[in-house]
Amino acid sequence: MSQDIRADRIYGHARYTALYDLELANFRADLPFYRQHLPAPPRTILELGCGTGRVSRALAAEGYRLTGVDLSFPMLAGAALAAKGATPHYACMDITALAFRTTFAAIIAPYNTFNLLTNPEGLRGCLNQLRHLLAEDGILLLQLYIPDRELRGLEGKKRFQFQIFDQPDGAKVIKEILKSTPPHSCLVDITERYYLRFRKDLPNEEWEYTYQILGHDFRQWLEIFAEQGFSLTASYGDYDLAPFVPGVHTTLLLALHKAPRVPE
Repeated sequence: MSQDIRADRIYGHARYTALYDLELANFRADLPFYRQHLPAPPRTILELGCGTGRVSRALAAEGYRLTGVDLSFPMLAGAALAAKGATPHYACMDITALAFRTTFAAIIAPYNTFNLLTNPEGLRGCLNQLRHLLAEDGILLLQLYIPDRELRGLEGKKRFQFQIFDQPDGAKVIKEILKSTPPHSCLVDITERYYLRFRKDLPNEEWEYTYQILGHDFRQWLEIFAEQGFSLTASYGDYDLAPFVPGVHTTLLLALHKAPRVPE
């Protein structure tokens, strides 16, 4: 790999981290869900896909002992930089290959982290590891994205959404999101495009990121969790903790416990 290509990739990852923080750094709406179901502090919590640490910092400040893992070095660098006071522990780790020799009172996977596990074996392997890493009375808390019926009916076509973020210096960041479902597939194709405009003394920039997520429905997710030894405690369809309604809600918040193993 040439020096220029390597530098461009490093800069691209750093830029994506900044764009991620632009949207999520101050997001707090999901915190009541975790507070509702977590055991009282101080207890140990493992966060999967911790990003730049917005959830881990909030919970660590409340007395929990947090360990956050993410696959992105720039994300973890941002998390470590922002941590103050009660500092979570961070590690660069693939959530399908976790390397811990301890158990946790709770494991959390915020903001659609599990949707990124598009390989069925990787997903099931991850859940199998989590079952072993949870204490016997431990709880698994996660958020999932559930595609609505309209998107499922647009096989091969794209849905367009956009957001505008105003910056203090007058600059604007325009985010476009294109979603589509390939025919006869459980996946969702996502393209995120960012347009950086009106930046004083700086040129315009454009960035594009394309990836896939798993687009299972409520029933399919519950079947997967049950197969891997988890039982449903509660399910919600929004951050106000209203009960999840299939076909209506696209946000799914799940609280799961380890189900007793049936003797063979």
